[in-house]
Formats: sequence, structure tokens, C-alpha cells
Amino acid sequence: MLLAAACGLAGLALLAVRLRATYLVIRVRGNSMAPALTHGDRLLSRRTRLEALRTGQIAVVLSPRPGGSRFLIKRVAALPGDPVPAEVREAVAGDVVPAGRFVLIGDNTEASFDSREHGFFHADDLHAVTIRKLEPQHDR
Repeated sequence: MLLAAACGLAGLALLAVRLRATYLVIRVRGNSMAPALTHGDRLLSRRTRLEALRTGQIAVVLSPRPGGSRFLIKRVAALPGDPVPAEVREAVAGDVVPAGRFVLIGDNTEASFDSREHGFFHADDLHAVTIRKLEPQHDR
């Protein structure tokens, strides 16, 4: 009986570690993704690889900007092999997104630092893809 309980607790602990390694909650800072996402929104995200991304999804990447937020949250505009979007062409070389790179653009383009200034994002910078927006937390 005691051994079964210990095995059950160990299994739950292992499950918690695996879930934490796969899923994370990210808080939106700023309004570069408005109106879809606004400052303070919480997002359930899943760690992923570039091969699993799809155009139109909202990705979480490590920020290339020093001193700011750790992550950027932007919409995937183009993937390897896709044509480079017109609004990004001034920031990159070539007409096609190269292997291992992708293009991100914020929904609120007037308030967004994205591929239009940064150029291509690298696959190594991809942290997660958002699954859904979480309900606001209320004081209890």
C-alpha cells in the first residue's frame, strides 16, 4: 500500500515536470499585438520547433533587444521557403525566407518591433507557440 502511494506520487511529480517543460504561461507586455492581445493578457503557450509552426500562429521568441522584455510575441508571417512579405523586404536580402529562419510581424504595426526592423528571426530564438489566451486572474 505504501509502495503504491509512493509510486503514485512519483508519477505525479514526473508528470508535473513534463508539463512544465512543455507548457508555459506568458504575460503580454505592450500593445504590439492589439487588438488580438493587449498589455497584461496571459497566454498558454507550448514549446515548439520551427518545423511545427504555421503561418498565422502567434509565436513567442527570445527578444533580440537588450534591456527590454525577455520575449517578443508576434504573428508568424512567413516560414522557410515562403516569399518574403513586401513590408519586410527592405530589412532582408532575398525574396524567399531561407532555411532555419522565419518572419514575424505584430498585428499593431505602428507599435511593433518585428521583422520589418529586425529582419529574419532564427529558429534557435523560437521559444513557443501560443495555444490560447487565458481568462483574466481575479482577486480572491
